[in-house]
Amino acid sequence: MFELLLKATLYEWYYRHSDLPELTGDMHEKFQLAHEETGDTAFTPCALDEILWSVEQANTVAVTEARDQLLESTQPAPDIGRLYEALIAGEYRRVLGQYRTPTELAELMRTWATSGGDTVLDPGMGAGELSVPFHPDWEISTDPDRVDGIDRSPLAALMGRVVQTISGQRHEIYRTDFFELEPADVVQDVDAILCNPPYTRHNSLPSAYKDKLNGQAEDQTGLEIPKTSPLYAYFYYHLKQFLDTGDQAAVLTPHYFLSRDFGEPLKRFLLREFDIKALLLDNPENESKFDTAQTTNMVAFLEATDDEVDMGVTRFIRVDEDTKVQTKLEAVRDGTHGETDWGVINCIEQSKLTPEDRWDNLFHPNAVELPDLPPLSEIADVHRGLQTGENDFFCLSQEQVDTWGIDPQYLSRIVPNQRYVDGYDIRANDWEDYDRQGRETWLLYHLGELTGVPRTTYDDETECAYWAEDSMTTDPTIPLVEYLCQGLTDHEDLPTRSTVHDHRDRWYRVERGDTAPILMTLTGRSGFRAILNQTDARHLNNYHGVYPDATITRQGQKALLAYLNYVFGDTGISQHQRVLVDGLPKVEPGDVKDIPAIDPRELPRSVVATLATCFDDLCEAARHNQSEAAVIERIGSVLRQVL
Repeated sequence: MFELLLKATLYEWYYRHSDLPELTGDMHEKFQLAHEETGDTAFTPCALDEILWSVEQANTVAVTEARDQLLESTQPAPDIGRLYEALIAGEYRRVLGQYRTPTELAELMRTWATSGGDTVLDPGMGAGELSVPFHPDWEISTDPDRVDGIDRSPLAALMGRVVQTISGQRHEIYRTDFFELEPADVVQDVDAILCNPPYTRHNSLPSAYKDKLNGQAEDQTGLEIPKTSPLYAYFYYHLKQFLDTGDQAAVLTPHYFLSRDFGEPLKRFLLREFDIKALLLDNPENESKFDTAQTTNMVAFLEATDDEVDMGVTRFIRVDEDTKVQTKLEAVRDGTHGETDWGVINCIEQSKLTPEDRWDNLFHPNAVELPDLPPLSEIADVHRGLQTGENDFFCLSQEQVDTWGIDPQYLSRIVPNQRYVDGYDIRANDWEDYDRQGRETWLLYHLGELTGVPRTTYDDETECAYWAEDSMTTDPTIPLVEYLCQGLTDHEDLPTRSTVHDHRDRWYRVERGDTAPILMTLTGRSGFRAILNQTDARHLNNYHGVYPDATITRQGQKALLAYLNYVFGDTGISQHQRVLVDGLPKVEPGDVKDIPAIDPRELPRSVVATLATCFDDLCEAARHNQSEAAVIERIGSVLRQVL
């Protein structure tokens, strides 16, 4: 129906501008006629038409009659984009990495990169938000002379063609994979590129396709590129060949490649091939500008160059408060270093940037420096938690344990998910509350070879595990065996988990791990926490485990916890955290190891005792909904005197 609306709208535009007959009667015949008369490939039949023509026309009249509304829209790109988002479930668009460009960012990118007379390339065009004229009825010098749009999706290519046509923009739409396109394939030389590529993660790409992209990018760049690179990274690598020296590109992507290992060759490539004019980041702590996704918005403003040209200043611009497009444009072009009433501009000579460094920290030039102390790794080990492969099956609540009658000898306590742990410590008497609330606090853990549970074989092609049905016992000797066998036949996801069936000697035996005395949350929109584990509960991979040196006493551990929670409340932690594609701050074990930390063994006993008492007070404050900030400030006061 959406395709029908788009084609009907395009037909109506041609009807008003040519000799096509009025759109009445058999739509199939009219679209065939339009294809013959106009030569517009948008009317070429596709798979969706085969479905459409089986629908009685009386049921489609309301859709075709809506073409006038769309044709008269003053913002056809946002309107068509919103329709697509309303019709295609978000989970499917996320798999494809499809996020519609926010209107104000599209205006900023288009105004900076293009001018009258330019030929603009728009890879991954979608609804054309980036390259469509500012208003269908305006003819102003800043609109491109020509737009070449690229999209491999027939429906997306149709959206882009309809938007450009009814907006009066001269254009050509290439319905192909951008990576199959070479500069010689486009009719005119490209002057500028506007791009919001798909954000598809590497593990969502077919292996053969990822290998192909990786090989192509390495051949084009001469760099060794990790196969963990997301799809948008390959867009950066490929688009450069369409630009001559002095041509510009504005590219909207997540910014988390600035701090990731896969981003090192990408940063090296950008430094080598472009004068990086600016990187503009909408602060990920703010609400996303994307209407339908929580994701960071970073625009890279690039000018193609060669090795002989001296690079200038790169502006790292962080936008904390909503501000006008013109203000952002001025900041990108010639903003001066320092704080503004809407954010920060950090000006750095490009020649001083190195690909090995974390560039995300450069958006926070005024972050509070952490004390000059040794890294945490010198006094503690840090390890990720246990990975079960399918928490929904291997983790159970007390009610599930009772219902199945599973013997406690096969179980181990686990720390509940961090969203259920409000404070700074885990105590044995907390289990009663967690169990009453139905939290999953038990892990199938102490499992040896069990009679009656079949082994499984994982099939890579079908992405599912198989087992011999006749090996499944019909009369389980213990309830645990019945639970495991039921999981193989009835659980929706368990048989599909390769980590469960393809990488274990016994599929039902999860990873081994020691109890960690200190737990650290991985993610934190409202801040990270270090938690004292006063139980024998193990932790899953939604926590990192911190294992202090055995010579550090429990009081010393509490002093360390007081310090860590003070640091986590400080902006200095931003130097050690990463920000995911959805804007969520996260720390990896290596990041935690690098955090400068106190060594309680090197501090006066009185200081250690005071910090430990402060941590106890922090735990009590959290448990009784009292002010945590006051305790954190007391900890800070002690640390400032000592450090």
